[in-house]
Amino acid sequence: AVTWGVNCFFGTEDAAIAFVNAARPALERAAAMEYFDAEALDILRQQREASTAFSALPKLDAHYAYCVYVELEADSQKEATSELTCLGELLEAHGGSRYDTWVARTDIDRESQRFFRHAIPESVNMLIDERRRTDPTITKLGSDMSVPNARLADVVALYRRTLAESGLESAAWGHIGNNHLHVNILPRDAQDYRRGGELFAQWASEVTAMGGAVSAEHGVGKIKAGFLETMYGHEAMVESARLKLQLDPDGQLGRGNLFSEKLLDELVQKGGA
Repeated sequence: AVTWGVNCFFGTEDAAIAFVNAARPALERAAAMEYFDAEALDILRQQREASTAFSALPKLDAHYAYCVYVELEADSQKEATSELTCLGELLEAHGGSRYDTWVARTDIDRESQRFFRHAIPESVNMLIDERRRTDPTITKLGSDMSVPNARLADVVALYRRTLAESGLESAAWGHIGNNHLHVNILPRDAQDYRRGGELFAQWASEVTAMGGAVSAEHGVGKIKAGFLETMYGHEAMVESARLKLQLDPDGQLGRGNLFSEKLLDELVQKGGA
């Protein structure tokens, strides 16, 4: 009956992660928890100034470096208020402030908040489209990996360390409530694109070692098909490919998705399933 959205802003990523780890078990009516890192918020600031289409975005204070969005769902305003009070206490206890928030209780405010959330991926797509005019071979590289609750801080530290070492431009957002961030590498040229792909392969290996998943939501398709073998091992891929060949004996459907064409052809030659 009652849905409220709360944008919680933090000065450091460590504080944002500490809040998430504390809020996840403590908030009984949190339906969603989303994340936007410093680079993502900076892109929004730039878009707000550069494009009239984004002029309705709220002006973000300079010390708002990271954002955790929490959506509360309750059966009454009394329940929602109680949950909001709990959220405020968690903020104060984990490096945030109840004053550094944006609470949306009405349909109009929630629509504005929704525009804020959707503007980030839209802005990144526009940025990549602009760069493709110079180098049409590049695309945005978006990760889709998740880890167990206990490894959230570890995987974020992995992302930060390796991105700093690589010198690649990035922006991260996504479903921090289940430790499922979309880290988007924003290549400036073909060399960045190649290095970004190599970095994703490294992340796939380390996320697997943490007990995580290389594709938590979007599937793998052709570009990330190799990550499945990283996660499950070669024998599991052979078993899965044999199952596919029971339904598609010649290995013709969706070639290169999930399984390499080489593996499928070898199994077909051996009699398939």
